[in-house]
Amino acid sequence: MTAVRSQGPRSPEQLPPARPLKDRVGHAGEAAALAHLKEQGFRILARDWRCRLGQVDIMAEDGDTLVLIEVKARRGVSFGTPEEAVDERKQRKLRMLLEVYRTQTHRTKQPCRIDVIGLLMDDTLSVTRTEHIRDAVQQD
Repeated sequence: MTAVRSQGPRSPEQLPPARPLKDRVGHAGEAAALAHLKEQGFRILARDWRCRLGQVDIMAEDGDTLVLIEVKARRGVSFGTPEEAVDERKQRKLRMLLEVYRTQTHRTKQPCRIDVIGLLMDDTLSVTRTEHIRDAVQQD
C-alpha cells in the first residue's frame, strides 16, 4: 500500500518570498517594453545581457542598426520621469556596455545607437504612458 500525501495549501514558511515591488515594476516594465519594440518591428537579440561592467536590459536590431535599450519604469513622477533617471553617469556606463557588447559579438562595424524607454504604470502595474526616446544617449 502506498501512502498518499496531501497536496493542500502550503504553510507560510514553504511559500517562496514575495518579490519586492521594485522588482515587479521592473519586470512588468521590461515585458511592456519588449511588446512595444516587437510592435515597432525591432528584432530582439538579448534580454538582461550581462558582463563584468554591468547589465543591459535589451539588445535589439532596428533594421540594420544595433540598439541598446535602457528600460525605466516608475509608478509615479514624484522623483521625476522614468527617462530622467538616465543621468550622465548612467549614460557613460551604457556607452561602455554597448562597446563591450559590440566587441564580444563582432559587431564593431555595425551602426548603433542607445534608446531609452520610459514607462509610467498605475497601481496594478498596467502601463499608462510609454515614451520611446530614440538615440537618447549620444556617442562620445
